[in-house]
Amino acid sequence: MPDRVFDGSKLRDRRVAKRLSQADLAAGLNVKVNAVYRWENHLATPPQERLPAIAALVGAELDELFPRLEPPNLADLRCDAGMRQSDTTCYTNTTSPMPIRAAEQGKRALSDEAVTALAAAYKVTRTELLAAQKRSFGHSVPAVKKTSPQVVNTVAEKIKYLQTEIYRGTAPLDAALASDGNRKSGRSLLTEDLVRDLRAGTLPTAPDDVLDALALAFDVPPVFFRSSDPEIDRLVVSARAVRSQFTVMAARGGEREISQEARDQLREFISDTMAEILGTDADNMPT
Repeated sequence: MPDRVFDGSKLRDRRVAKRLSQADLAAGLNVKVNAVYRWENHLATPPQERLPAIAALVGAELDELFPRLEPPNLADLRCDAGMRQSDTTCYTNTTSPMPIRAAEQGKRALSDEAVTALAAAYKVTRTELLAAQKRSFGHSVPAVKKTSPQVVNTVAEKIKYLQTEIYRGTAPLDAALASDGNRKSGRSLLTEDLVRDLRAGTLPTAPDDVLDALALAFDVPPVFFRSSDPEIDRLVVSARAVRSQFTVMAARGGEREISQEARDQLREFISDTMAEILGTDADNMPT
């Protein structure tokens, strides 16, 4: 496992620059002060999954404070998300982290559903997660180039983004998309040829009502095809990926029944999370 490089002296310097005491840092991490003392004096190293929280508390970028010298494997991606193996079960909808452990140890590959769910949880693309999985199995795979936020702007690029992240490389047929979009919109706006031209980039864009019908066909909100904001694209695709995974699990009967109390708590958590991301109303938006 290519661990991030931990330097206790750098941590101490950043903590002091942030005007935090060892006790302040310990309290923020819910650890004993002695643990921070040992880290800073090169007597111990914190678990890799704690590094993101440590960097955030001292106001540093993770890659700057704790650099990584090699591309990440599966365990690295999990640690960069600040998760233990046991934390992943709520995303994979399993009772045990054994599938994650097996994949990280290069013994058994993740299911497609788990790949989609973990990519969203770790805030990486499916391509990045699959590359990390290959490294966990001992393969030498170069780092996946980050897609420039400006690249995913045209309708064709957005369709390709959905095809890669949601449909595992194979999107629905053009005729099926046209049929679904027309049925859901209640209007005859799409044809097989039109969808094909949009997908191929022959037609770079289309009127808003056509884009809205295309969004309905892909089961994403209209803003996905209308906006050029990469954060909106990422949020939509992440939410869509997680929903797809749980829809598949529900169709299969799932591993266990979720209690009503748990459902209520999950609804509240999701609602609060989205409110925090988007802002509850204009008056509460930061200025």
